[in-house]
Amino acid sequence: MRLTFIFYTILFSTALSAQCPDRGVLWKRIVYLRDSSFVAPAAQLTELSSRLNDIRKCPGPYDSIYALLLLRIGALTAIQKDFPKAISYTHQSIDMIYGNASNSYVNCKHLIKSYNNLRIFYDSLRLQDRSGEAADSCISVALRLNAGYEYAIPLIYLRTQSLFEAGDYYQCINYALIGENLIKANGYQLENVSYYRIWRINSLVFLNRFEEAERLLSASIDEARRVGYYKYLGALNCSMILIAGKRKDSNAALNYAKQALYYDDKTKNNDGCSSTLNNLGYNMYFQNLRQYDKALLCFRKALRFNSPNHSISILCNMANVFVLKNNYDSANYYFQRAFDIIKPGSNEQVLLKDYHTVLLDKNAAQYVFELILDKAGAYQHKYKNLGHEEDIESAIRIYRTADKLLNEIKTTQSAMQSKLFWRTQARRLYEDAIAACYVKNNYADAFYFFEKSRAVLLQDQMTELNNISDADLLQQAGLKRRIELLESSINGNPVSAEASSIMRKELAAANQELDKIYQLIKKQNPLYYQSFYDTTTISVGDVKKNVLKDHAGLIELFSGDSADYSILITKDKVYFRRLVKADFENTIDLYIKYISNAGLLNTRFAAYTAAANHLYRLIFSANTLPEGRIIVSPDGLYFPFESLITDMTLRPVYFLTNHTVSYTYSARYLMNDFAFKQNGEPVGNFMGVAPVKYPADTRLTQLDGSIASLKKISAYLGSAENQVFNTATKHNFQRKFGDYSIIQLYTHASDTSVRKEPVIYFSDSALYMSELIPEKKPATQLIVLSACETGKGTLYQGEGVFSFNRAFASLGIPSSVTNLWSIDNVSTYQLTELFYKYLAKEEPLDIALQHAKLEYLRTAEGENLLPYYWAAPILVGKTDAIQLKQHFPWKYIMFAMALTGLLVLAWRKITQSKTASLTQDTIQTAP
Repeated sequence: MRLTFIFYTILFSTALSAQCPDRGVLWKRIVYLRDSSFVAPAAQLTELSSRLNDIRKCPGPYDSIYALLLLRIGALTAIQKDFPKAISYTHQSIDMIYGNASNSYVNCKHLIKSYNNLRIFYDSLRLQDRSGEAADSCISVALRLNAGYEYAIPLIYLRTQSLFEAGDYYQCINYALIGENLIKANGYQLENVSYYRIWRINSLVFLNRFEEAERLLSASIDEARRVGYYKYLGALNCSMILIAGKRKDSNAALNYAKQALYYDDKTKNNDGCSSTLNNLGYNMYFQNLRQYDKALLCFRKALRFNSPNHSISILCNMANVFVLKNNYDSANYYFQRAFDIIKPGSNEQVLLKDYHTVLLDKNAAQYVFELILDKAGAYQHKYKNLGHEEDIESAIRIYRTADKLLNEIKTTQSAMQSKLFWRTQARRLYEDAIAACYVKNNYADAFYFFEKSRAVLLQDQMTELNNISDADLLQQAGLKRRIELLESSINGNPVSAEASSIMRKELAAANQELDKIYQLIKKQNPLYYQSFYDTTTISVGDVKKNVLKDHAGLIELFSGDSADYSILITKDKVYFRRLVKADFENTIDLYIKYISNAGLLNTRFAAYTAAANHLYRLIFSANTLPEGRIIVSPDGLYFPFESLITDMTLRPVYFLTNHTVSYTYSARYLMNDFAFKQNGEPVGNFMGVAPVKYPADTRLTQLDGSIASLKKISAYLGSAENQVFNTATKHNFQRKFGDYSIIQLYTHASDTSVRKEPVIYFSDSALYMSELIPEKKPATQLIVLSACETGKGTLYQGEGVFSFNRAFASLGIPSSVTNLWSIDNVSTYQLTELFYKYLAKEEPLDIALQHAKLEYLRTAEGENLLPYYWAAPILVGKTDAIQLKQHFPWKYIMFAMALTGLLVLAWRKITQSKTASLTQDTIQTAP
């Protein structure tokens, strides 16, 4: 029976094999038909479809001929305009290659052509997102395989241009460098390289990296002159006008303009002439010299060249001139002409609605954003002149639209540095909008702009973390670590051009892979991403109902270029004030100068108290702040409210005495649901980290008292694990910190480093802030950073200070205690131990810290009473009490049982000894 089955199986297989086409013959036939001009596409499709049916009956192997056949059928189907079916065949080809990539008979280079075809098919269906994904995949595979550059290089150029137009300037620079390096490697031609270099220069200028841009411009001008590439010289000199304008060097700007116009006229480059005249009019005559008529003359000449690439900017500049000339009708005329170029009859509302379908195909995001912002500014300027209420209301409405446009721009960007750049660019929006609200005493809209001026990217990270799966988070972590390593290598020690080119290829591939993960999550949960990108803020009513349910007040500060503002929300009232900028900021500087220097504070305490009281009175008007728990949302650098002086009638009274203080990145941050952070139950209540000793090359002092302090803290909390000495390593910390409810770090830190970012030191090495990448959602509720300057870092206007406490918040840790300046070890140990004493009683975190500081002040003496010694630690984030995990006291029970056993044994021995003695006496006295 078994032999019969084997016989028929062999017979069937032989018969099936006889139906299979010869693969060599099939390969030649596919290539012949592809290159033939005699066989119509429809006839080719019929023949190859028949061949496909035959090959599908074969047992294998799945090789490149099968992939090529599917690819060619997909292309022929597209010629018949059946793009969905063409896409299906092409995906089958791609899937076949990936499914058998490890086999030697599969040629992965077919993927390059497949993805390029997919790009075209999706574009034909106007599926721009999918077309862009296919283009990125084509580039990525070509770079990885070092092949197919005839497809990849044009796509890299298109990708570079689209990144610039989307405002993703950091990614634009990276792609431009990849394009340059590929062209150089495949036969250097300045004409081809120049396109990439211009995008790179423009990105550097838009990012305000003028020194770097000027160096690249100077070298490029010298090279272009050597080879006589005049068209390139026009564009380079045009960019130089921007550099001269920033330096307010009008003579240099005029000279560069003459050079640019000479070369653009020589090469009949109308687009270049338009750009040069626009730059000259704006940067020299409009901004620097305030010669508005000459500026208008330049703009009108620029328009004559009919350059669609620059017309929006030119018309917007003309409108701004007429605003300053108080000619609002003409201004509105030119604003509308600019909108008409984007979409006839449109305005800011129409463009916001159609942003992804209308704008990015043709227009740079920067120009569109500035157009809407300038239109709002025109209404604001008109209100100041004429006092019409409807104008200031129109300005506020348009500012809201501009803010929503920023959300749309954000969706097109992947690089965090580009997003931070746009947050900085938005500073003007929020300052002008808050100023407009102040005129109307419109605190409701003002609070909207206050909130949107801070920590929006942090809120995006929180929302993403709340919705992402553990598997996706782990995959992201691997790619982010790879990207971080490549970026630090590229920006670190100098490497060869070849090594830099290889690393940039890898960086581009890693960024594309990370973006694919984001896109996949977006497809799986589109409703989440819709709300994620909207980043809805909260209202004053939400604050009163939710944030202030157990607090007395919330105060937010805003520091603009021309004015500073505060908004104080209590349960009963809202106080919206404009602060005297120079007085306010000078007093803050003086206050920080005193409080962060023990010697200066000790010798000039009276001057400190005067500054601290004056700052208090500047921020809070008389009798407006109720006693109790206060939340502070600063703008930019933190300074401690606890050590402000509220009363100087008899003796200085600290703010701390009557107010419990906590800080937050934004009011919206406090309304996040941090329940998502729980990745199972925490292992324990507490993990303490104290390296004590550090590598010799760091020259850091030993922290000998840290171990004794950890022991005291552990006694309060019951369940604790302490990593000290050689176990307090960077790796151990990164691996374990998310498993405990509370983390305590006793170590050294700095707000800056050789990598220009905050750093924390461990017993073996240093942890840089960019290396803090989550692999899972932490169970941690509080991290206490008892180290110097952990609350400091790089300030990004419009987003806040990028410090370690913010970095831990982005991982989902809701609360942190951090230090604002270099601190005294002894007082730090005392304050930290007292904090845990009250925390163990399950007091709210802000109250526990207040009680710790007040108890410290009751027991301290002499110089140790100065705020330098107790005001540095601040609580940032949520203030909820931590419910400590109650562990069954097995060790105490075992100790009690052992002690009881010993007592029983001792009692038995004593009893036996007495019995034996009594028996002996009885024997001796017996008759």
